[in-house]
Amino acid sequence: MSKKVFRKIPNWFKLILTLIIMVAIGYGVWFFASRPPIKPPAEFLTARQKGAEISQRIVELASSTTRKIEEINFLDLNGDYPKASILIEEAKNKNQEMLNQAVDLAKEMQIMTESLGGISLSKNRELAMRAITTETYLLTNFMQYKDILDQFLRNLNGAIATSRNEYRQAAENDRLDLNIKAGTINNLNQQFIEQMAEFDKAFL
Repeated sequence: MSKKVFRKIPNWFKLILTLIIMVAIGYGVWFFASRPPIKPPAEFLTARQKGAEISQRIVELASSTTRKIEEINFLDLNGDYPKASILIEEAKNKNQEMLNQAVDLAKEMQIMTESLGGISLSKNRELAMRAITTETYLLTNFMQYKDILDQFLRNLNGAIATSRNEYRQAAENDRLDLNIKAGTINNLNQQFIEQMAEFDKAFL
């Protein structure tokens, strides 16, 4: 019965109906394909924001500490040991602040990692994971920076206290390593910013 009814429908109407259905299907495909993916979990976004802020503070801490180290080194080479000793104590205090920042960053990275399952598309999860990995490398290099700084301060204190050349040479080696680490930390932070910018584009 339904076939007979369908045969009675004019061909021009069938053509228009077919075109409407095709357009509707096409629009549906376009609509769902063009819709932005579901936004990441709120906890991921919050941790990402906090992590970026802490990461930037870490870069600034490393840069300012490296400048202070250059000043300490200059004072030491010019025999101004009392002032060099004062700046060494200031650098020690800065080192504790670095440790606090590192602990805070590790917490935010953990939250981001635990929230990955809430990111809908595997491609976006991969982008987020790449950024988290970069921040993990940054954190690792920062902890190494802190350890080298401890070593530098001990060696320079030893050089000032004893005037032994081996302490001063060890401190100089540490100073060069600190400059390299500070550059690596800065580069990793920039890489993280770029990776998260790419991640954000996926949700526009």
